Amino acid sequence: MKVKIRYCGQLKQAAGCPVEEVESDSGLSAQELIASVAASHGEPLSGYLLDESGRLRATVLAFVNEEQVGWEAAWPLVDGDELVFMSAIAGG
Repeated sequence: MKVKIRYCGQLKQAAGCPVEEVESDSGLSAQELIASVAASHGEPLSGYLLDESGRLRATVLAFVNEEQVGWEAAWPLVDGDELVFMSAIAGG
């Protein structure tokens, strides 16, 4: 299956590209793909995406086909899905 990954903001620079397409086995969850992407890119992207326990950082939002992905429940991916990473915006 093919999944398009889109990086926004500072994550684009950390990934070294704005968009990439990955091919993977079917049955992969969004959480597994996020961990795989972090491992394959290494630093600095992995540090931006995952905390010390290997979970998605609260400062990063992940969406599959415009629906926000939580970390607790596995989110199954299918061929043609788009995974988008955005940095959460904070300010006062």
